Amino acid sequence: MIEPRLYRAAFLPALLAIVVAAFSLENRPRGVPQGLPADVLFEGAAASSTVGAIVHDAPDRRAGRPGDARTARRVASALRRYGFQTTVQRFEQDDHELANVVGRRPGLSRREVVLLATRDALSVPDATGSAADTAALMEVARVLEGRATHKTVVLASVDGGTLGDAGARRFVAGMHDPALVDGMLVLSNMGAPRSHGPLLVDWSNDSDRGSLGLRKTATDSLRNELGTDGGPTATPPAQLARLAFPVGLGAQGVLLELGAPALRLSGSGERAPPRSQRDTDDVHDDRYGELGRSALRFVSALDAARRPPEHGPRTYLLAGGGVVPGWAILALAAALILPALVAAIDAFARASRRGEHVFEWLVWAVAGMFPFALGLGVASLLVIVGLAKDAPSSPLDPSLAPVDDAALGAMAGVAFVVLLAWILLRTPLVRRGGLPDATAPGAGVATSLLLCAVAVGLFLLNPYAALLFVVPLHCWMLAVLSRAGRGWRIALVLIGLLPLLLVTGAYRRELLLGPIEWLWYVFLLVTGGQVGVPTALLGCVIAGLLAATATIAVARWRADKPSEPEEPQHPAPPPVLLGR
Repeated sequence: MIEPRLYRAAFLPALLAIVVAAFSLENRPRGVPQGLPADVLFEGAAASSTVGAIVHDAPDRRAGRPGDARTARRVASALRRYGFQTTVQRFEQDDHELANVVGRRPGLSRREVVLLATRDALSVPDATGSAADTAALMEVARVLEGRATHKTVVLASVDGGTLGDAGARRFVAGMHDPALVDGMLVLSNMGAPRSHGPLLVDWSNDSDRGSLGLRKTATDSLRNELGTDGGPTATPPAQLARLAFPVGLGAQGVLLELGAPALRLSGSGERAPPRSQRDTDDVHDDRYGELGRSALRFVSALDAARRPPEHGPRTYLLAGGGVVPGWAILALAAALILPALVAAIDAFARASRRGEHVFEWLVWAVAGMFPFALGLGVASLLVIVGLAKDAPSSPLDPSLAPVDDAALGAMAGVAFVVLLAWILLRTPLVRRGGLPDATAPGAGVATSLLLCAVAVGLFLLNPYAALLFVVPLHCWMLAVLSRAGRGWRIALVLIGLLPLLLVTGAYRRELLLGPIEWLWYVFLLVTGGQVGVPTALLGCVIAGLLAATATIAVARWRADKPSEPEEPQHPAPPPVLLGR
C-alpha cells in the first residue's frame, strides 16, 4: 500500500534539516573568571567536626522530625552569628511542619548569588548527605564573615528534599526577584567518599537544561581544587534520551523547571551514595574540603563577575566541542515525521478507492490500547488505597523507594490486569466485529495513521521524544504497509524498540538501577505525576500500536510461509493376472 517514490521524495526536507543542524553548531559559552583570594579557605576538618556535631545532636533528621527542627535552629544561630540577615520560612507539606532557613548578606549590588543545601535526611544518620551539606553551608558562612561582597550572597538551608523538594519550591516562591539571581549552586552529598557519576548535575524536569556558562564556571572551580572537571558529559544519544524522558533528580531539577539558573554539585554523582557510605567515618576531610572550596570558588567567581554567565540555548545537545541548539533538533524531528505522514495519508487514499474497511481496523487498533490504559488506572488506584508507594511529583532518589515485596506485588498486579483485560476485553471485541485476518490492507493503513497521530502528538508535547519516536514510526509503518519479506517485517518491529532500549540504558547507567529497579522507578514516576497524564496516555497508545504492529507482522509472516510440497501421487500399477 505504500508508494516508494512518494515516500522517498518526502525525505528531501529531512536532508535539508540535517544540513541546517550540522551548520547550527555553536561554541560553548565561557565561564566567568575565577577570583577567590588566597587567604579565604574552606577547612575540611572544621566542617567534618560540624558534621559529627549535627549527627550526634540529631541523628534522625528526616523531614518534619524533631531532629530536623533542631538542625534548623542550629543553622539559623550560625548564620546570625556570622553576620547574615536570617529569616525562617515555615510551611506544610504532606502533613509535615517544615522550615527553610535563609541567610542574606547584602552586597553593593542587588544581584544575588545563591548557595542552597537540603537539610532533611534520606536515612539515619545520613552523615555524608544532608549533614555534610548543612555543615558545608555553615562553613561557607564562617568564611564569608566580615568579608565584603560585591553582590548579595544568599545561603539557604531548605527542608522537604525527600518530599518532592518542597523546600526548594517554597524558596523560589519567596524570592524577591528571581531575575536578579546570577546563579544558584545546590550542595549535595558533599561528604561522600567517592563519586559514581559526574560531580555536576544540570538536568531539569522538563526539556530546559542548565546554563552552559554556569557549568563552565563550576567546572573551572572543580579543576582548580580537585584537578578534574567533574567527570565526562553524557554522549549525544544519551542526552537526547534524557531530553525525551526528562527526569531531573535533585533540587536543581525543580529549580530549573521553575526558571532559576541552577546547578548541583554532588560528591556522589547524580544519586545518593549507597547506605554503606553514609556514616560519619565515611567523610574524608581532604575530599570534603576540596569540594567545599570548589563551591566557595564558584560563589566568589560569580560575586566578582560584572555580568552573569552566558546561558546559551535553553535546550541543547553537547556534541564534541560545540552545542547543537534545540531549534535545530525540533526542525529535524518535524522533517523526519513528514515522510511517514505523507505515506500514511497516501495509503489511506488508496485503500479508500479500493473499498478497504479502514474504520473497522481503527477500532481494532484502538481496542488494543484499552488494556494498557486500564493498567495505568489500576496503578493509580493502588497508590490511592495505600497498596503502593505514593511518590511525590518531583523525582525522588531511588534509595528512598527500594524494590520490596509490596513493589513487586504492585507491578505484578498491574501486569496481570493488563493481560486479563487483553484476553477478556480486546479479543471478544475483535471477534464480534467480524474482522478478517490481520493481513488485510486496512489493518496496516489504520495502524500507520495512528502511528502518525502519535508522532504529531509527541511533537506537540516534547519534540525530543518525537525525534526518538521517528525510528519506531518508520520501522513499524514499513512493517505493516510495505511488501517486505517475512523476516524483514519481524526485524523492523524489533528495530523500532531501539529508542526504548536507549532511554532505559541511559537511565540505568546514570542512576545505577537494575532491570526490576528501573521498572519500579518508572512506576513511581508515572503514578507520582512526574511523567504527566498526556505523556502517560500516549505511552498506553504506543504500547497498543506496538501490539497491533506485531500482530500484523506475525499474521503476514504466517501467510507468507511457503507451504510444504505435496508428494506426487503415482497411479497404482495395473493388477497382474497370473494365468495357469
